[in-house]
Amino acid sequence: MSLGIFLPPFLYIYLISLSLFFSLLWVLHIRVRNASLADVGFCLAFAIVVLICAISSAGDLSRKMLIAGMGLVYAGRLGYHLFLHRVWNQPEDARYQRIRSVLGRWESIGIFGYFQLQGPASLLFAGLLCWVMNHPADGIRWWDGLGVIIFLIAIIGEVWADRQLELFRENPANKGKTLQTGLWHYSRHPNYFFESLHWCAYVPLAVGLPWAWVSIVWPLLMTISLLWITGVPWAEAQALASRGQTYRDYQRTTNRFFPWFPQTSIK
Repeated sequence: MSLGIFLPPFLYIYLISLSLFFSLLWVLHIRVRNASLADVGFCLAFAIVVLICAISSAGDLSRKMLIAGMGLVYAGRLGYHLFLHRVWNQPEDARYQRIRSVLGRWESIGIFGYFQLQGPASLLFAGLLCWVMNHPADGIRWWDGLGVIIFLIAIIGEVWADRQLELFRENPANKGKTLQTGLWHYSRHPNYFFESLHWCAYVPLAVGLPWAWVSIVWPLLMTISLLWITGVPWAEAQALASRGQTYRDYQRTTNRFFPWFPQTSIK
């Protein structure tokens, strides 16, 4: 069963292999000086682990194909987006520039550590898909259909939010302004919200497995990470630094994460 890759000695093999992979990416990042390579690497590592699980899993073939397809669409879409808009002929994301300034003389060690963390992280999040692939049920259940619906809403929502932001930034007239239309009218970070929602899609897929409730840990981890660690805090700090009062007004009227109708007046 594919879950065996998460037990010694296979776990050590995967961790060592991923560590070497992200070490190579770290060396490459020194040449291009762009730490967003770590995020692209996460997507690639995640996709590889999901593929291995699909091949080695003992679960139903149709469910394996469904779940692997979901994982590959997610990783492919996000990886391509990050590579195109954060890496290829792009300056390093302002968040990483800020992290470098905070790290100071420990910059090289800190960034290397960040790259290394992507290995266990990709294995952890791919592990959710590996687990639900091993479900003993035959064929596609209605619970699986619910998971697919959540997945489609999340992927479409994230693509839509990213595209709206790209079009806004491409217009020189919007320099120094804050996007407040479309999905960004209801949430300051709709892309992060839909990223978090994506991980909820696998919760219905786990129904029927022993300890199925544990599947909620993954969307909780992603939400906590985006809200308080890797996503929102850095993005908002950069937005305040570059847009000042305009963004403060946006913060007062618009929900931070979960989409909802904005306040009609600034308090």
